[in-house]
Amino acid sequence: MKTIKQVLEEFLEVQKARLKPRTYSGYEYAIELFEDCLNGYACNSLGKEESELFDKLYDGEDKEFCEIFGPDKIGPYEIDEFLDYFMIRKVAGSKDFMKTVGRVMRKFVKWMKDAGYMDEEEYGISAEVVDELKDELPEVTELSDMIYNYIGDNPPGDVTETMDGYFTVIKTEPGKLWLGDYMGSEENIGPVIVSDEISSICKVGWTICLEMGRTGKGWEMMGSGNVYPG
Repeated sequence: MKTIKQVLEEFLEVQKARLKPRTYSGYEYAIELFEDCLNGYACNSLGKEESELFDKLYDGEDKEFCEIFGPDKIGPYEIDEFLDYFMIRKVAGSKDFMKTVGRVMRKFVKWMKDAGYMDEEEYGISAEVVDELKDELPEVTELSDMIYNYIGDNPPGDVTETMDGYFTVIKTEPGKLWLGDYMGSEENIGPVIVSDEISSICKVGWTICLEMGRTGKGWEMMGSGNVYPG
């Protein structure tokens, strides 16, 4: 049985033969990051016996997850974790690179199916995950940068109350957002004053890490973190 690492290398060999060097470098880096994600997080989904095997080989032989397990350990959950968590929280790449990663992962899951490493059902679900996230990844990256710059250019007025955490967008209007507590509190926050540009790109269901302050205008943003797709 081939390991995940061998399968990733095989995929890159196929792409290298057909792509221009500059395009291939984007594929290579995207797959390198996917391997890093699997090595860092995929072990959390292992059962007891596989966890014991992983610990034994990781501690005793210095082997990584992708050097131990086969491609059957790549599925919708691992792909979602890579795109929706790892790329946003750990990599924070540019908008253009996020587009590249989406294209690479779409190509990769199709190749996995065609090469016999992923069955039709797993492929269908995995492809759906990629299709749902590949267009939103560049958009949430752009929004994150936009919010950061807006806060720097528009410091809030006198603040009477502060709030911070993860908030889900529940409504947008030009120059305003209404947010719900990501943790499920019934309290909604709004309007949050933003630029027309921010409100136009922001989508209901997206999650934003924010620090906000209440002023005479309403709620204003004071600090920000990442933005995540819905």
